[in-house]
Amino acid sequence: MKVLFCTREYPPYVYGGAGVHVEYLAAELSKLTAVEVRCFGDQDHSSADLAVKGYPYDNPLFDNSDDRLKAVFKTLATCLNINADSVDADVVHCHTWYAQFAGILAKLCYGIPLVVTTHSLEPLRPWKREQLGRGYDASSWIERTAIEMADAIIAVSEETKV
Repeated sequence: MKVLFCTREYPPYVYGGAGVHVEYLAAELSKLTAVEVRCFGDQDHSSADLAVKGYPYDNPLFDNSDDRLKAVFKTLATCLNINADSVDADVVHCHTWYAQFAGILAKLCYGIPLVVTTHSLEPLRPWKREQLGRGYDASSWIERTAIEMADAIIAVSEETKV
């Protein structure tokens, strides 16, 4: 069996709990089965059962976009790039809305089960609307769609149980 993790955060680009969670989960799981991590960044390394590949987040295509929408557009483009490389995993496991679109695409395009870990929920973070503007609606839609499409959901707290 091979597990594909899709995540925005992975060392050395970790800024919160989700990144720490994925780092340790991937390391421990790789002791039992093959693990591939596809993340936002420039990482590129592998060991016996753990391969990590970063995909660039910055994209000049969106330089002239509304500042509050750039994050959503760059995220969607990165998720497309993550799936442009053929997927040979048996299951895809996503963390946070940033990578959930990659998981949705992997499920639809490659026919593999989708597991979603909810570290937080967009409706519980209304301040994100100030940062993302209408992009908040897009991030909420991505998160909701991933949860609805998931074959399994892992909630990291009582607050994130759906």
